[in-house]
Amino acid sequence: MDNCPSRIVLRQVIHLKELIMSIDLKFSCCEAGESSSFLVRRFIFLESEEQTGSYSDKHIPEGSCTLIFNFKGEVDMSVDHSPNQKLPPYFLVLPYLGFVNVKAILPIDTFGVACKTSVFSAFFNISLNTFETPSFRTIDDVIPHELYEKLKCAGTSQERIKIFENFIREIEKGDEYKPDSIDVAYEHIYSSNGLIHINNLISELNLNSRSFRRNFYRRVGVTAKSLCRIVRANQVLNAMKESYEIDFQSIVYSGKYFDQPHFVNDFRKFIGESPGTFFNRDLRLVRLFSGL
Repeated sequence: MDNCPSRIVLRQVIHLKELIMSIDLKFSCCEAGESSSFLVRRFIFLESEEQTGSYSDKHIPEGSCTLIFNFKGEVDMSVDHSPNQKLPPYFLVLPYLGFVNVKAILPIDTFGVACKTSVFSAFFNISLNTFETPSFRTIDDVIPHELYEKLKCAGTSQERIKIFENFIREIEKGDEYKPDSIDVAYEHIYSSNGLIHINNLISELNLNSRSFRRNFYRRVGVTAKSLCRIVRANQVLNAMKESYEIDFQSIVYSGKYFDQPHFVNDFRKFIGESPGTFFNRDLRLVRLFSGL
C-alpha cells in the first residue's frame, strides 16, 4: 500500500529510508559575485572520478534557467514518457511545470550557471515560449562555441567563473542592466515562495493584465501562475533538506494548500510520484541533478 499523505488523518511524520547506494558524484556551488548577480543566482559544479557507468533520476525545475556546459560524458533528458534525447555539450535548462528524466553517462565534468530567467531572456534578447521541447533548448545562437572551449580548458572552478563573468561584461559594455516590470514580478514570485496571487501582483505593479501575462510567458517560458506552482513545490523540497522528518500537515499549512488531497495531487503532477513514495526513497541523485 502506498504511504500517501492523502490517507493520513492525524499529524504524522514520514522517515527517509537508509541510503545504501554508492554514488561517485561531487557537487558544489557558490553564489554569484557582485558583477554578475543581476543575472546569475549561483554557479554549479558536478564531477565524477569514475570513468564508466551512468546515473539516472529526476531533475526538479525550480524556476531558474540554467546554462549547462558538459565537458565530459553525456547527458540524456526526457519529459513525460518520451524517449531520452541526447543533449549537446552545452544547452539551457528551462523552467518547466513537471519533472525531467535525466541520465548522466560517466565521466562527468559539468559547469552550470543558474540564471534569473526573466533577466536572461531580456539580456540575450530571446523568447523562451517557442520551443517544441519545453524543458530545455539549444543555446548556440546565444553562447559562442569559443566560450565553451575556454571554459573546458580552464583549470579550476574559479577560472571558469571568471571566464563566464568576463563574457557577461563584454556583452554589457558598461551599460548596467535595468530590471523591468517582468523582472520585478518574477522576483516577487520568488520572494513570496510562490504564494502571491497573480491578480494582486498585477494590481500592485499597476500593469495591464493581458500584456503582462503575454510578456511574462515569452520571457520566462511558463505562465506566472505556473511559476508560482514551481516555486511553491520547491519549498517542500527545501524543507526536506532541513530534516529527515517530513511533517505533511505543516507543509499543507505553510504552502497554503486547500487540504492534504490538494497538496498530494499537486505534488504528484509536478514530481510524478506521491509524497509518500518520493520522500521514502533515495533522493541523493534528485538533489544532485536538481541542485538541492
